[in-house]
Amino acid sequence: MDRAFSALSAISASFVPVSAFTLLGVSAFDLRSALIFVVCLVVATAFHEFAHAIVAHRLGDPTPGRDGRVTLNPLVHADPIGTIALPIMAGLLHAPLFGWGRPVMTQPRFYTRKISMRAGMALVSFAGPFANLLQAIVTLIVLKIVIVSGVHDTGHTGHTGPGAWSIGVGPTSLLGILLIFFKLNLTLALFNLLPIHPLDGGKILAWMLPARFSHVDDILARYGWTILLALMLIPGLLITLLTPVDIAAAWAMRLLG
Repeated sequence: MDRAFSALSAISASFVPVSAFTLLGVSAFDLRSALIFVVCLVVATAFHEFAHAIVAHRLGDPTPGRDGRVTLNPLVHADPIGTIALPIMAGLLHAPLFGWGRPVMTQPRFYTRKISMRAGMALVSFAGPFANLLQAIVTLIVLKIVIVSGVHDTGHTGHTGPGAWSIGVGPTSLLGILLIFFKLNLTLALFNLLPIHPLDGGKILAWMLPARFSHVDDILARYGWTILLALMLIPGLLITLLTPVDIAAAWAMRLLG
């Protein structure tokens, strides 16, 4: 199945002297923020890929089970480069944070004959973004509980500043981490639903298109990676497409009071 995209590379990196990070303009706060994003991404993509795997498994495909993907173990679904190395490097270099999970392989020929193979692929594809949407909803509920309970008003440590760990408002706070996880899941859901290959939305569009428009899917399949790279490289284009995420996040903040 397609990767879960989101617009510790080596253990030895843990032993790089702090002075080296300082020379690169990387603070302890930057490192913590990058690691928090990676943890959020690992969890979010784990549920995303598990959803792909379990739906394919339920449709009769033994491939995800044989590959050990019908599990919520996040390490099984993490891609060493896309889920860990790139997000950490992007965070340390103050670049846009993005990443992806390890794709789930599925063979539509094994799907139950109660539905067409295209319909089966659409179901398997939609399961991933739907899992991210569910995670966002659950996170929003947890955020409301945290705010109502007043937990976020109490600092975890006595010292302040950009590097302090608290349960307040910063990106390394409990509230901040939950907000990051909420917005990350919304981003994963919306981005993967874009109707281009190799994203999940491409498979869903292929099922929705009438036969006479199959050439549209062929074009999107042929030039999908080119379109995807253009979205990543053209300044402001991807941000514009993901505007609904910011709108939803702003709405959520108003809802949380």
